[in-house]
Amino acid sequence: MIQQICHIDQQGTVAVATLTRAELDASHMQEVVVELMECMRYSNASHFVFDFKAVTFASSACIGAMVQFLQDVEHVRGRIALANCSSDVAFLFKVTRLDTVFHLFDDVDEAIAGIAKG
Repeated sequence: MIQQICHIDQQGTVAVATLTRAELDASHMQEVVVELMECMRYSNASHFVFDFKAVTFASSACIGAMVQFLQDVEHVRGRIALANCSSDVAFLFKVTRLDTVFHLFDDVDEAIAGIAKG
């Protein structure tokens, strides 16, 4: 159930997925992606912020699901930003060099502003 994994708020074309589980795996992230795809299809969302504040561990397969989602987002010229990543989660994005694709921000407001700048 998506309510046990995240909460999604949308303002205009920006959807913020506040992740609520301490540990995320591919199946969790896939559920989040399905919900965000619904926002993209039916609510005109094109930019997405993942708020990792509660997350202490994300599997590499979880990141794979995010990369697949990024390919869909690029079709609508959208962007993805990450906010509030713990040092362990941020390290995973940096070691895979995905921090150049998924821009990391200190908080959600900064991430939303970063998306707006392009």
